[in-house]
Amino acid sequence: MTPRAAIFDLWGTLVTYDYERWQRTLTSIAELLGVPPEEFEREWKRDYHRRLVSDLQTSFERVCRSLGVTRADAIEAGLSVRNEVQREMFVPREDAATTLRELRARGYLTGLITNCSSEAPALLGESSLAGLLDVEVFSCSAGLRKPDRAIYELAATQLDLDPGRCLFIGDGSDQELEGARDAGMKAVLLRPGDTRPPDGWRGPEITRLAQVLTLVS
Repeated sequence: MTPRAAIFDLWGTLVTYDYERWQRTLTSIAELLGVPPEEFEREWKRDYHRRLVSDLQTSFERVCRSLGVTRADAIEAGLSVRNEVQREMFVPREDAATTLRELRARGYLTGLITNCSSEAPALLGESSLAGLLDVEVFSCSAGLRKPDRAIYELAATQLDLDPGRCLFIGDGSDQELEGARDAGMKAVLLRPGDTRPPDGWRGPEITRLAQVLTLVS
């Protein structure tokens, strides 16, 4: 079926992700909490799936409790560092806004499906991408996460489209491409050179967001 909508992932796709800076931030947070960095990273990763469908502060406090950290000032300081770094790292790709505008100018719908913690909606709303997406599905508020079929179906329903009329573009994290494909969407890997694409992907690929325009024309 001919695509009528392009749905995008957020981190690593519409917005860049600085893996090295985040790794340094994990160490900084651990130091504020007074725990070994490897232990904080282990517990942070362990809570990942719960964090995607709940509240960030609740997740952070849960991780701290698992590490025996109870000092409110340390927890507040650690969470503050995490939030500030995420805000600074929220940098849309240079062709993200122009691609979304051009898609809409050509009559296509645009959407977002993202696995994210609860600060992401506000960050998106403060960015140059605000208002350029017809549907925004955040795992933290939907209570669903990729690659669950239901999160893709939710976005398609909100767009009032059959999933087969939707492209899904992502960097491939969290098995999102397989999930989109299983839900009936055409999945496209964005491989810009600064992400960690999945091994073994055999579907279509692009290297720049603007190339989406060639897939819908």
